[in-house]
Amino acid sequence: MRVVNTRGDWIGLAYWKGCSYRVDYFSTPDHWDFGFEVVYRLIFYTSDIRSIEKFRIAFKKAFGLSEEHYEVEQVPEIGNSVFWRVYWDRGGFELNLLEKCETKLNKVAEGTNTRVVVVEMAIIPRSLDYIRQAVEANK
Repeated sequence: MRVVNTRGDWIGLAYWKGCSYRVDYFSTPDHWDFGFEVVYRLIFYTSDIRSIEKFRIAFKKAFGLSEEHYEVEQVPEIGNSVFWRVYWDRGGFELNLLEKCETKLNKVAEGTNTRVVVVEMAIIPRSLDYIRQAVEANK
C-alpha cells in the first residue's frame, strides 16, 4: 500500500518489478551441497474435500516441482493444524516462491470463502541426501 504525503507524492517502501529475495548458498564455504525442507503449518476451517484439493493444487503449483517433492497431509479435521512440506533439491531457493505460494493460497481461500491460517512456516537447510531420501519415500 502506498501512502500519499501532503504534496501528493507517495512515500514508503516500494519494490522494483521482479525484486528477488533468495537464500545465497552459492557463496558458502567449499560450495556445500544442500537443499531445503520448507514446512508450512496450516489450519483449515473447512471440511470440504474439493476446497482442500484446490489448496493442495495451488500449493504445489507455486513451487513447480514434481509430485514426489511434496508431503501433504490428508484431509484435516476442522480447526486442526496440518503440515505441508516441500523438499527443495534445486540450485538456489528464491524466497519470492513463498510469496507466490501464499498469494495462490489466498486466491483459493477467497474463491472458496474459506478461512486458512498460516500458523508457522520454516525453511530448514538439509543435506541433499536427506532431501533425496524424502523424495524417494514419496514415490
